[in-house]
This record gives sequence, C-alpha cells and structure tokens, in this order.
Amino acid sequence: MKKIIIAGGTGFIGQYLRMQFKEQGFEVLIVSRDKGYINWEDDSALIETLEGAQVLINLAGKSVDCRYTKKNKELILSSRVDTTRRLQWAIEQCEHPPRLWVNSSTATIYRHAEDRPMDEETGEIGTGFSVEVAKAWEGAFFEMKSEQTRKIALRIAIVLGREGGALKPIVNLVRFGLGGQQGNGRQIFS
Repeated sequence: MKKIIIAGGTGFIGQYLRMQFKEQGFEVLIVSRDKGYINWEDDSALIETLEGAQVLINLAGKSVDCRYTKKNKELILSSRVDTTRRLQWAIEQCEHPPRLWVNSSTATIYRHAEDRPMDEETGEIGTGFSVEVAKAWEGAFFEMKSEQTRKIALRIAIVLGREGGALKPIVNLVRFGLGGQQGNGRQIFS
C-alpha cells in the first residue's frame, strides 16, 4: 500500500486530505503534537514514518487565526520554520525518502494587488509580517537540496469549506445579524 504522510494533518485541510487519500486506498499517517499521532519529537518514529513514503505534505504551523501579539508572531514563525527543518533532517536520515514533498506556504508573500494577478513569474513580493514569515518558511524549505525528493511550495490563501476553514466564523457573524447584502440586494447566509 502506498504511504502518504501529512505533517500537521489534524487541521481543516489535513483532515480533508486524509479522508480523500484514504478513499483512494492510500495509507495515511499523521505527524502532530496531538496525542495519538506520530510525535514530532520521536526521532525514530519520524524517520520510520517517512521511510518509503510516496508523498510528504507539510501543513504544520500555528493558526494565524489569533491576535498578532509578540508571542503569537514568534509561534507563527517558529512553528513553520522549525517543523520544516525537522522534516528535512528526518528525510536526510531515510534510505528511501519520500519522492515528493509538498510544503505549505502562503500566497500573502505577494503584495496586495488589485491591478493585476500575482504569480510566480511576474508577482511582486510584498512587505510586512506575513511576507517575512513566508520568506523564512520557504527559505527553510529550499535551503537544502534533497536529491531523491522533489520539493513543491504550495502558496495557498484563505481556505473555505462548509465544515470549517475561514468561512465558519464569517457565517456565524452573519447569523448574529452582522452580515449585509450583496450588490444585487440578495441576503447571503440567511
């Protein structure tokens, strides 16, 4: 059975991917600080988990759905950079490392633009805390070349879904009467 590893896989995106991959017949293993999963601090378990995996998907990182206090900013940055470096270390210990490593990143690396799309070829890097996190995160991801593992940085933005993601708090606000009408006058989320 082909093995897929999802680091930081207990969140909204990770649980969705886990379900989808299991339905397709993959063995899916989760690396998390939560009990009942492969622990980040268990060197041998982490290496054994990655050994022979087809794909590693790293979604680990403190939620940005918080107040940006000094402590939270430090945790947002370190939880991304440190876990990425930890996975790189573990991959280097594998005889048969994952063939593909998809590491989450953020589309907020680009400047806010309403004049044109931002993409990898013509996008302009922005400024601010989120951009600095993105640059450090991708820097940690690409700082070491992995000969047997192809690396892809996945620059994603806000994730919406019926059962969670960024849509849930918005729907709750609307249900409490704090929503509005669309330009065509139709009420949304009634």
